[in-house]
Amino acid sequence: MHPKTMGSLLVTLVIAMPLTMRADRDDRRHDDRDCRESEHHEHNVNTPVQLLGVIAVPGNPIMSTDIGWVDPGTERFYLADRSNFGVDIIEAEDNFYAGRVAGMAGPKPSGGGTSTTNGPGPNGVLVTPNRRLWAGDGNSTVQVADVDPDSPTYLMILKSVNTANATCDTNTPPGNPASTTGHWCGRADELGYDPKDHLILVANNAPLSPAKICPTPTNPAAHCAVAPYATLIDARTYGVLGQITFTGAGGLEQPLWDAALRRFWITVPGPAGGSPMIARIDPTKLPLTVDKSIVLDCQALTGTASASITGIALGPFQHLLVAACGFPIVLSALTGHIFNVITEVGGGDEVWHNPGDNRFYVTAADTTTLVQSLGVIDAETSTWLQNVQDVRGRNAAAFAENNHVFNAVTTPAPPTVEDPRSPCVQFGLVGRGCIGVFGHSGE
Repeated sequence: MHPKTMGSLLVTLVIAMPLTMRADRDDRRHDDRDCRESEHHEHNVNTPVQLLGVIAVPGNPIMSTDIGWVDPGTERFYLADRSNFGVDIIEAEDNFYAGRVAGMAGPKPSGGGTSTTNGPGPNGVLVTPNRRLWAGDGNSTVQVADVDPDSPTYLMILKSVNTANATCDTNTPPGNPASTTGHWCGRADELGYDPKDHLILVANNAPLSPAKICPTPTNPAAHCAVAPYATLIDARTYGVLGQITFTGAGGLEQPLWDAALRRFWITVPGPAGGSPMIARIDPTKLPLTVDKSIVLDCQALTGTASASITGIALGPFQHLLVAACGFPIVLSALTGHIFNVITEVGGGDEVWHNPGDNRFYVTAADTTTLVQSLGVIDAETSTWLQNVQDVRGRNAAAFAENNHVFNAVTTPAPPTVEDPRSPCVQFGLVGRGCIGVFGHSGE
């Protein structure tokens, strides 16, 4: 048996067989890939999605996570695991725990101007084609790590890029984001990558004023919020190229690269009583500006006023799915036309398009049962297909080669009793949390 398979922490009989067969098929792995992909596609378009199994993760119990990311180049799933102060790495083809990039902020609180109260991390994660992991972290920092297994610096953080600006850091001169602290700027959150121009766009979603106080009933010393902003970074030199501020916004969420338009999209929550929007940015033109915006009228779309918007994913034909107004909404990136509001499942946080089965995936509550579920949406027809029970699961990402869908499943802090419907508990992982693995039935 392959040594990696021996070390696997997969705890399900459903997908244990492919692991035990790995040594026998390694040599012909690439030769039959095209055939297997075709078979998977034909199978998947006609079968529903179900829970296949779970993967255990060593270290602390998984109680706090953020974004997950599947990278087709390294064939791995990356999870922002705050409970373990780093990014967990899962082999997406063979479904086992492969390692961790450690040394990140962990589950720190936000809203303070110190090194221990400046926001949690890791947050957003992605991997570039040169096998560099980029992760938004606490203290307005983006961490860059080596995730090439053949490299001598494998799993090491190579660079820390500070994204503070003058509105939230007294040590930052106007126009120069090279701060040494950035404590009041909070966390660097979610990211997007432009592979043509080698550019990273990262959001600082909740910066605070270093000096101005806005008392609240629970915190009379609370600092006032300042406008959220995004930072453009050169992925080759790690230099900060520019920033863009979203005055009046209620936060800043997910950047997304649109290769056809050569633009970033970024989801922008509205202010209290306002509307969310999707903003478009040309990263090659400095200073950065919004050259198009799509405003979503939640009252008209869902019957309920909301300023909420979180994840965004790009499907075929320039169709965007956004988690906004409390639901997944499919619209045209070209015209802003709304194709459908999915009402069978909530909007959740991160959303994902899988080209392998041409499905959008979202984790949120089933709107009928109110049970946390993995929502499956047909990206071609913009219609809901099914919800799969996924108690305490969040932020799904899919591997197109085998159409496996991964997400973190957290465990509650004691003394809360764990729900027996949790995927982890179903496979015997009580009080630990895990990675849930979903796929099409019949696998």
